[in-house]
Amino acid sequence: MSLTTHCTAFCAALLLATSMMAGDAVDEVRRAEVAFAKAFADRDAAKFFAFVADDATFLGGRTLTGKKAVVEGWSRFFEGPVAPFSWGPERVAVDASGTTGLSMGPVYDPDGKHAGSFTSTWVRQKDGAWKVLFDSGGPSPANLAETALPTEEGFVTADDGVKLHYRKTGNSPLVLIAPLGFILHDDFKQLADRATVITYDMRDRGRSPRVTDTASLTIQRDVQDLEAVRKHFNAEKFVPIGYSYLGMVVALYAIDHPERVTRIVQLGPIPIKSGTQYPKHLTNGYDDMESSPDDVKKWQEMRAAGMAEKSPREFCEAQEKVYRYLLVGRGVHAPRISLHCELETEWPVNVDKHFKTKFASIQALDVTKDQLKKITVPVLTIHGTKDRNAPYGGGREWALSLPNARLVTVDGAAHQNWADDPVTVFGSIREFLRGNWPLTAERVTGL
Repeated sequence: MSLTTHCTAFCAALLLATSMMAGDAVDEVRRAEVAFAKAFADRDAAKFFAFVADDATFLGGRTLTGKKAVVEGWSRFFEGPVAPFSWGPERVAVDASGTTGLSMGPVYDPDGKHAGSFTSTWVRQKDGAWKVLFDSGGPSPANLAETALPTEEGFVTADDGVKLHYRKTGNSPLVLIAPLGFILHDDFKQLADRATVITYDMRDRGRSPRVTDTASLTIQRDVQDLEAVRKHFNAEKFVPIGYSYLGMVVALYAIDHPERVTRIVQLGPIPIKSGTQYPKHLTNGYDDMESSPDDVKKWQEMRAAGMAEKSPREFCEAQEKVYRYLLVGRGVHAPRISLHCELETEWPVNVDKHFKTKFASIQALDVTKDQLKKITVPVLTIHGTKDRNAPYGGGREWALSLPNARLVTVDGAAHQNWADDPVTVFGSIREFLRGNWPLTAERVTGL
């Protein structure tokens, strides 16, 4: 072997080793930030402050220089049984030497609302552990009153004349379009600092008018309506976001209109084939719901008395107080689920009729492997392990079946996974919109 060849091989090996070390260091910093945040959530002050370097500086309302000052300044945040805020790493970078890391991400209040952002500088210690050297807040998010972007609302007219209510926030060339706006918009408009966020209510749902032609309430029509919304806003290309059965809708749209889609986000999507049975560990039951016994009793009594027809709004309110526990993995998060009984379309007496027709069209679907192969754009599937409405196995199957997909697993989260863990869900979506796979995204190779 010549000296040149030997050097080339050695240099290549050195570059590979350096790259692998950098990758490992990024994961180490990510894990350190996660553990740091968890200690805060667990109210473990000793463990939390153990992550703070002796010469640390925390920048907040005032500058805290040195660990002693940080301990004194931050101890007040441990006084209550519930953490006053939460956070998690969205982006992590490490220098070439593998000794200094930067972690950035969102901060959320106790109600799961986006309240700010953070930036932390981590330094590797002599024993290999990572500690925080600098910590500071970031700019205010786009959903706070003082920095909120204006929201436009109105109606899109579908090709058959049906009106679809929409809301639009932001003015970025990057466009997100998400159906089910009456549920999603208030939470997802926080992404308006990165994209134009357009949400809309499907026909016969939310703030869209009720329809008399129930034959049009099919998943195929939902795909056509998504195209009508795109045309209305002249979006040449966009990122569709599909929650629940709409995870299927955005996939079907990408099959029909591959030239219009740049990326896809699925949140708790239904299985590719209706009725698919997954292994028990990939399917969550209903026996761990934490609904109030009094609320359950009242709802059952009203249902037995026929109140769904006699007093539809009051029955809706009673039912939603129970059903919102279906949507979260931890009962303490149920208040984060908004009730929508002011909307006549969402009264059980109406929405049950809507889904009777809609589910028939979903159950009749037969999406083939060849069709799925047509979806070549990056797809991010986010699924909770305690999803009672759409089994977690379905999310794994989507990520396994699509050519260019990754799965972010939200441990302990149920169907409305961002209510359980907004840090993971919105942090993952933000990084995905930047063109990168989120830190915890998994290439699924088997169920």
